[in-house]
Amino acid sequence: MGGAPWGGSEELWSQAALRLHQQGHEVSASIIWWPQLSPKVLRLAEQGIDIFTQPPSPNGLPARVWRTIKNNLGVVRPDTAWLHRKKPELVVISQGYILDGLDWMNRCREFNLPYAPIINCNSEIWWPESKAGDDLARAYRGARHIFCVSRHNLELLEFQIGEPLPNAEVIWNPFNVPDGQPPAWPDKNGTWKLACVARLDPAAKGHDLLLRVLSQPKWREQPLELNIFGGGPGEQSLKKMAARLQLKNVHFRGHVADIKKIWVENHLLILPSRYEGLPLALVEAMCCARPALVTDVGGNAEMCVDGETGFVAAAPAAGLIAQTLERAWHHRHEWEIMGKAARSRAELLIPKDPVGDFCGRLTGFTTKHHA
Repeated sequence: MGGAPWGGSEELWSQAALRLHQQGHEVSASIIWWPQLSPKVLRLAEQGIDIFTQPPSPNGLPARVWRTIKNNLGVVRPDTAWLHRKKPELVVISQGYILDGLDWMNRCREFNLPYAPIINCNSEIWWPESKAGDDLARAYRGARHIFCVSRHNLELLEFQIGEPLPNAEVIWNPFNVPDGQPPAWPDKNGTWKLACVARLDPAAKGHDLLLRVLSQPKWREQPLELNIFGGGPGEQSLKKMAARLQLKNVHFRGHVADIKKIWVENHLLILPSRYEGLPLALVEAMCCARPALVTDVGGNAEMCVDGETGFVAAAPAAGLIAQTLERAWHHRHEWEIMGKAARSRAELLIPKDPVGDFCGRLTGFTTKHHA
């Protein structure tokens, strides 16, 4: 992923890499350069996984022109040389959205290397133009296998490239909630607490929509509190927006590593996302027996059943989110029951060991102890 040193989309490939390495497979990983690598990347290296750091690509017109000149002169990029030198039996390409891995897929096709992309997110706003669509269709058609984190993302991809993908399937990301009893239902103390758990990136996560809704007079007067968890590039602008709207019942809580601690004190997850794959925050809230209010994007409605395990807004628009919040508020005394139903649904749908399942699929594509 290119937007941050680490994120939820990194968990599946990294945990699978470590698991496969421990099973005796030879595993190498190519990651994007950051001034400070994530501790989780450093842990992979400490465990013996070969890490190649892709050199940063300078931005700006001169840099783009220079890259074009080098490509025309046949200068081999370091990451291309690394891939050619390794000649892996299978290349797993973890990508944030449908175009992220196109360059890697094309290089694998050039070297005749089998590859399997993981699509962690998709959206209608990423509709490819004609030539890019043709390139994308060839790349996905040539994949050994394709993994998507939600049925919505997969079906949308098939529409975007204009053809079915029979070699594609839906997989599950690992989630950060240990086994055992969920946190007890929080004491209201006269106040109902909503938690928005997501990176602070309003373009994707829609925090701004939620702040606009809560600025309406009706919600200023209710015994309701919004706790925003996470960090990200939009933190300062969102704090300024909340201050400008004079939202006294909105609190920025920062990053919390222990997910259960969030749900000890909060009653409902609220995710006003503009686009998604399948948010780990939703899965983790359901495992902690909490209902959710989500927008109908990505795999949200595949997990959250409207009126049973939570509430689904038809689209990421302030008016629709306000209507859905009104409906949820009217049924707030049923949230605890809905949370129990959410946990039961999570237990029904989610495999006990998503990483192990994924590793089994990958090793099924190879014949030697390499990955």
